[in-house]
Amino acid sequence: MIRAIFWAQEQHPGTHLSKAFNELRYEEYLASSHRPTFDGMRGIGFLLVITAHIPSVPLFSYLQGWTAVWVFFVISGYLVTMLLMREEQSQGRVAFGPFLVKRFFRIVPSYWMAILVYWLACFALLPDDYESFTERLPYFLSFNPEYANANGYSIFTHSWTVGVELKFYLLLPPVVFLMIKNANGRFAVTAVMAAVLTVIGSFNAQSYCAILCGVMLAFALERPRGYAAIAMLTRVPVVVPLAFVIAVFVMLRYTEQLTVVAVVATYLVAYCILQPAAVLRVLAWQPLVYLGQRSYGAYLLHFLAIRIGYLIFGNDTAIGGLLTACFCLAVTVPAAELMYRAIEKPGVDFGRRLISRMGSPVVR
Repeated sequence: MIRAIFWAQEQHPGTHLSKAFNELRYEEYLASSHRPTFDGMRGIGFLLVITAHIPSVPLFSYLQGWTAVWVFFVISGYLVTMLLMREEQSQGRVAFGPFLVKRFFRIVPSYWMAILVYWLACFALLPDDYESFTERLPYFLSFNPEYANANGYSIFTHSWTVGVELKFYLLLPPVVFLMIKNANGRFAVTAVMAAVLTVIGSFNAQSYCAILCGVMLAFALERPRGYAAIAMLTRVPVVVPLAFVIAVFVMLRYTEQLTVVAVVATYLVAYCILQPAAVLRVLAWQPLVYLGQRSYGAYLLHFLAIRIGYLIFGNDTAIGGLLTACFCLAVTVPAAELMYRAIEKPGVDFGRRLISRMGSPVVR
């Protein structure tokens, strides 16, 4: 009887015990690439990132807001890999050129605009930041912001994530999809790369490891047995992933184990994919969804708003930090909306038109 249940779970991962958890069935998972919880996760992540950059509020240090970036990385690795796999299945191949075109116009125009905004703001308002920003400008313009911090941090230090993401887009399709055709081989190579990066242990290496965790999650979920295994692991009450988060926050007070952060972030993403009913009431809250949809521009601009907020309210008291956080939200959200309408969306639309002219299908 038990063997029959597990056999049925492999063939139909959305049956039996999954019904009690309103779990996303495997057939439903394959039928759509939309993940309704992701925007809410991004929205919460952006709020946490703000707290990470305002150390004058002692409470914020307990939130470990920088870990939200690891969730962003896992989501990115998962989404890109899942979409490439769906494209390969429907079209018979991965169109590497159109993929890069779309990623370029999704990421780079807003990134370049942010560089211009920061340069103008430093020149006009923040002379103390101007020299360090201009010294690092070659790194920013050459898409290597993660290497700009060797001699200390700058007002645009947080852009390191853009460099990591762009290199991931350049390396993943040719290494994993164009050179390796076997699904097991792809997973094995990704796992080996993640292990090597973990051994290297540098901050940049660990960030790529988080992305590769998302890649492996996508590889697993596209296959019935992998989906069944992850469904079994996530078939728990919502207090379980919350307990994992709290445990990570406590751990990080004493030791920085980035691999553990990546694993927990991957579990959270998997839980939100397979058990959306447990978290959708919170993550579908419209302000969070909206913030998540504008999170890229908001992320790029938020540190400038914090820097100006500190000039106004001071950076040595908790009250000043709280006022700076409110100021950051009040300024960054409308600025991100303006960037989305003027730069981000037109860039994405232009990329889609360019891909259409290339004669390639437009994949999300």
